[in-house]
Amino acid sequence: MRTIVTHHTVRCAGDVPRLLLAVGARTVLWSVLLLALWSSLPTLLGWHVTTVVSDSMAPGIRTGDVVAAMPVGTEALEPGRVLLVDDPDHDDRLRLHRLERIEQDGGLRLRGDANQTADRSAVAPEAVLGVGVLRFPGVGLPGIWLRDGAWSALLLTAVVAALLVTATRADRRVVAGQPCERCGAPRWDRTSPAISPGTTRLATDGASAWALPTVAAVAVTTIALTVTAGAGFSGATATASSLRTQSFPCFARPLDGPVLAWDFDEKGGAHVRDTSGHGADGSSRLGPVRNDDPCSGNPSMRFETNDSRVATTTAVAAPQVFSIEAWFRTDRAGGRILGFSSSQDSASPNKDRHLYISSAGRLMYGVQGTGGGFRFTTGSATRVDDGQWHHAVGTFRQGRAELWLDGALAGTRTDIVGANQYNGYWRVGRESLDPWSGQPSDYTFRGDVDTVRVYDRVLDGASIAAHHAAGR
Repeated sequence: MRTIVTHHTVRCAGDVPRLLLAVGARTVLWSVLLLALWSSLPTLLGWHVTTVVSDSMAPGIRTGDVVAAMPVGTEALEPGRVLLVDDPDHDDRLRLHRLERIEQDGGLRLRGDANQTADRSAVAPEAVLGVGVLRFPGVGLPGIWLRDGAWSALLLTAVVAALLVTATRADRRVVAGQPCERCGAPRWDRTSPAISPGTTRLATDGASAWALPTVAAVAVTTIALTVTAGAGFSGATATASSLRTQSFPCFARPLDGPVLAWDFDEKGGAHVRDTSGHGADGSSRLGPVRNDDPCSGNPSMRFETNDSRVATTTAVAAPQVFSIEAWFRTDRAGGRILGFSSSQDSASPNKDRHLYISSAGRLMYGVQGTGGGFRFTTGSATRVDDGQWHHAVGTFRQGRAELWLDGALAGTRTDIVGANQYNGYWRVGRESLDPWSGQPSDYTFRGDVDTVRVYDRVLDGASIAAHHAAGR
């Protein structure tokens, strides 16, 4: 007769939380430790590693970040790169700023991203120690606190570290298989008799009893850390909350405080970074392609395939006072450059506040009246489908809409009481233009777009002329 031996063990209800706590604490401690170790490895390659001691490069680089700079030749010193140099104003210091321009005499003019003006002293090319390649967020903070005597921060860090170390031992009795101190029940069976040949035992051994909770704990902790790190990085590039190495994008210098700023300088991928600091990131769909020029080549986005577009990822309310701005280049009439849409799809029920090119090749600007009423438009007198870069700005406040082309006023409407109100997305590229004035047969803009900006106020003529003079 076939014998089946079963053994049921009373489980301790608190085992899984203990495992989650212990594995989570170990993961955090090892992540911090390995990040600190990783930040020191570039020195083995002869790179210069330094701790940032000010916020002059905020928001991209913060106090306490550790930056690794790779030595390069003078031919690699191009505007937009982050350089680590011997401070020209202090013999015993280093300076980590971005190269803004190269003077006619060969001197390097640097500027911190958070500074309004360039550094007063130029840097000689031979004073460059390297180009910033990697950023290790927050790794150097303890050293900064120690230097500055920030004892409360150091004490808090020590307390958190002690709590994490203590938490790593929360599962020691579970792993050792010791009986539950509360209920006395064993955590797995060590006393069942051996199974004779030909018998079947439906019992769970010690390894499988705790392996599943441990695997689950590792998975949950890993997912949680991944989501947190991803949000910290993509939501705001400036944050130091992400436990990962970061590289440096091109030089971002939005003028006049926009609430959306897209420069299309990311190296691949669908994500479009908002450099305004307001989190208006976007994503590309159906084929927009970055030209991937180096910083000195001023990267832009190429729209060519049908329905290609870029849209913000989060819906917002359509503004009643605003300015929109973009540089564009095309040799074909038709297509929307920039505007607001109620949908991320190729065609939206509501769309306005947009710059587009008419079937006649002229730049148009349109705002729809309140309640989805009349579509107010104004356009340029000259064609813009000439293959040259053009600067376009559209502004709106109650009673007045203006179109600016290449720094000059190109059209005005003074009969608009208010703009249509709906929630939607800022978009570059394809959108239906039916039935807007000058409606082209092809709604897909085909050409290049760069330096897209949205402002929560009306730019005046002097500011628009300055933006045009500054270039894209």
